[in-house]
Amino acid sequence: MRICVISDIHSNVFALKAALKEIDELHPDKIICLGDIVGNGAFPEETVEVFRKRRDIISVKGNHDAIVLMDLSSWSHNDPRVNMFRWQAKVLTSASKKYLAELRKEYRFVYGGKEIVCFHYPIMRGGRFYPPEYLPTDEQIARMFAKERGDVFFFGHEHTGSFHEIDGRYYLNFGSTGNLVEENSARYGVTDITADGKVKYELKKAYYDDSVYREKTKIISDVLNSAKRQ
Repeated sequence: MRICVISDIHSNVFALKAALKEIDELHPDKIICLGDIVGNGAFPEETVEVFRKRRDIISVKGNHDAIVLMDLSSWSHNDPRVNMFRWQAKVLTSASKKYLAELRKEYRFVYGGKEIVCFHYPIMRGGRFYPPEYLPTDEQIARMFAKERGDVFFFGHEHTGSFHEIDGRYYLNFGSTGNLVEENSARYGVTDITADGKVKYELKKAYYDDSVYREKTKIISDVLNSAKRQ
């Protein structure tokens, strides 16, 4: 089975389309998105629309996908991130909001004797995501996943990515597809699992021009935050 993974698109429709173009050429058995489809960027509606039209991408919910649907009226008006969420909530159509609202928290399946688990990030007691650990150690990964059942974990949230194999279990984070970790580069992952349970994985990068995304995101952010200061 070939599984292609994208994550943390953050309203970057250009990165999403670049990654999907290459992924389609690989003819995967599953395409999985690990959440944060929206948030941060200037093209939330265009990005969600790709997911709604494709229908072949299995998606789970990230924290940004949840926040954009919340009542943010009592949240700080001096936080640029919250201002962007408010703007995104206004431009998202009802169909796109419905898509985000119906995303599952996790997706599990079994292949080759391996239980494969897909979620945005491990969840602490109380239902909140663990604080992101950037370039985590084996010890940090073991602590966060101590109560999780599974053999192969796909997760996102921490944009730089990391790969760990601990006691026969795989913890695979390919990093952010759309949040500009590297210039003009959309990250995605390819994982092949054989019928007898062998696991092989690779980080790939689709190259594209990210200038329109950067420029429009900056313009919208500047306008939103200028208006709040007046």
